[in-house]
Amino acid sequence: MRAMHAIAPRGWTALAGITAGVAVALGPTPAAAASEDDDLALIPSAVRDAPAKPPTPAPPPAEAARDASTPLRAKLYVEDAFTGWSAPRDIPVPYPSASPTFDWQNRTSLDVVVEWRPWKRLALRLSDRANVVEQDGLALSSRQTFSNNLREAYVTWEPARNLYLEAGRINVRNGVALGFNPTDFFKTRTLVGQASLDPSVLRQNRLGTLMLRAQQIWNGGSASVAFAPKVADPSPVAQSDPLGVDPRFYATNAAFRLLCTVGFDAADLAPQLFAYAEQYRSKVGLDLTRPIGDAIVAYAEWAGGPEATLAARANAYGVETGTLPAATPILPPASAARRFRNDVAAGASWTIATALTLNLEYHFHESGFAHDDWRQWFDLGGASPALAGPLWFVRGYALDQQEPVAQHQAFVRLDWPNALVNHLGLGAFAFVDLLDGSVLAQGSATYFLSDAWTIAAYGTANLGAARTERGSLPQAASGILQVVHYL
Repeated sequence: MRAMHAIAPRGWTALAGITAGVAVALGPTPAAAASEDDDLALIPSAVRDAPAKPPTPAPPPAEAARDASTPLRAKLYVEDAFTGWSAPRDIPVPYPSASPTFDWQNRTSLDVVVEWRPWKRLALRLSDRANVVEQDGLALSSRQTFSNNLREAYVTWEPARNLYLEAGRINVRNGVALGFNPTDFFKTRTLVGQASLDPSVLRQNRLGTLMLRAQQIWNGGSASVAFAPKVADPSPVAQSDPLGVDPRFYATNAAFRLLCTVGFDAADLAPQLFAYAEQYRSKVGLDLTRPIGDAIVAYAEWAGGPEATLAARANAYGVETGTLPAATPILPPASAARRFRNDVAAGASWTIATALTLNLEYHFHESGFAHDDWRQWFDLGGASPALAGPLWFVRGYALDQQEPVAQHQAFVRLDWPNALVNHLGLGAFAFVDLLDGSVLAQGSATYFLSDAWTIAAYGTANLGAARTERGSLPQAASGILQVVHYL
């Protein structure tokens, strides 16, 4: 990926240019969204605390549902993904000179998901991926060539009927929207390299958090409590492991965190309430879903709490971790004061003829950039190249936290399984910055050659004028060819 090494952790250096955007998207991932969603089939459905989501594409033939009574279940596959980028374009704010660039990358990965049930009420789960990466312009070394993503490793015990106790690294996913999830509190700093930038794929294949979790299920509702301890100090956004095998607890467990969740059925709304506690980031939240007829599902999620602006939080984090000098001002200029701020994602899914699914959403991120913030970002960067590093760091920090940079954006997503011919899946999504009209768009085509082989192609583009969110990124486009072999 071009230009992100200075501000991105090694675990997802193949990912430059996702929605928060610091460079064009790029690195390879294990499987298309359909096969990633099927990972959930290996986990008891009662253990997952996320409410029902809008329809998703059908899984590939090789990922058919397995017999739940099987003591040992596993999914193992090898993936190869080749990424190419367009030549860098002139941008109004120069990218930090310390950031290397390259034109292509190839990643080969061995991916494994295993669940073992030694007893009826006890289950152990492991989800891991080992990667070998080659790219132009960089010499081979253990840091740059090999990496390992330990996504999940935990044990589940059911001491009483519908009471589940879990311990280990768990990927807790919350939220009912697809493009942005204000109530997905454990998403920060969890990204790993993927072929698809589809947010639904990103949240399935990310790093889990080391935690203890208890969940009680009853007729018409559920409640859960998750506690994640602090096991490491906060690390720079660009932190990397020389050996490539570190589990990156410095990213997922750098603070004490507590999440309490209650969900129940009420007038077809399926509300879910959240109370999240973390130093300087405590919030409350609410998820709602409601079917409208047989083809439409409306949904919304909200989270709010006292926090500083995105620019102020990025500056504080950069100074705390030594990435930015202590005297670095907040850029673009903003108050460091904390006040109650809101995040909202609201939209609907429409299933057409039981095949094609269209999602449309609106996202509001109150701590993000307003129109004046963008104007100052471009003015400062253009007038003083020395400020380029701190200015781009704000956008890199937003990517690392998986939050939008802009206050207002729209998201549209299209899924079409068995499109035109059997075993061909087509998909597309776009993020639209509603302040400047710039767009991050991706289209994909996936063909299931057989039960064992899948081939996919992804094309990504950053569209917009030079002084816009997407148009200011170094790469205009990228393409990925992915081949997956299920073992």
